[in-house]
Amino acid sequence: MGDKFDARVGNIAERINRRMTRRDALRTAVLGGAASIAALTLGQKPALAVTCECGPTLHCAHYGHKCPTGSGCPSGYILCKNSSSAYCSCDQGHYNWQGYCCEYSSGTWIACSGLGNGHGYEVCSDCLGPKRECTYWCTCLSECICCDCNNSEDVRAEHKRISALAAG
Repeated sequence: MGDKFDARVGNIAERINRRMTRRDALRTAVLGGAASIAALTLGQKPALAVTCECGPTLHCAHYGHKCPTGSGCPSGYILCKNSSSAYCSCDQGHYNWQGYCCEYSSGTWIACSGLGNGHGYEVCSDCLGPKRECTYWCTCLSECICCDCNNSEDVRAEHKRISALAAG
């Protein structure tokens, strides 16, 4: 019963989070981290630790496409970004069949945080298929980033490693 409630709270929080500004998202992450620490102190699982999902938009696996191991979109897909020149822009009123548009200018967003030793997080990627049809864009969830980080030096080292991988 508790896990179902936590999952529902997580889904509602995710829907709200997709509409927040970066400043609001940072504030939420800090407060969520504090709440998670408080829950762990009391011997309870924090709600965000129960499940981490990219929903409500369907996962790309629903359409038979495998998300990459690290992060990003399936082969042949591109990040679905919200800008006037991008496909499936909210500004242009383009939505998927579930009624959602690509809301982030980067095409990615933090799905959950406070994982692992408290510094870990997972990133969700909004992915647009090879035909570039807004109707069927989907999401991919990254593996846990920095789940083994214990301090700020570990976090910096992990981000440096990720930046080096992204650079080529």
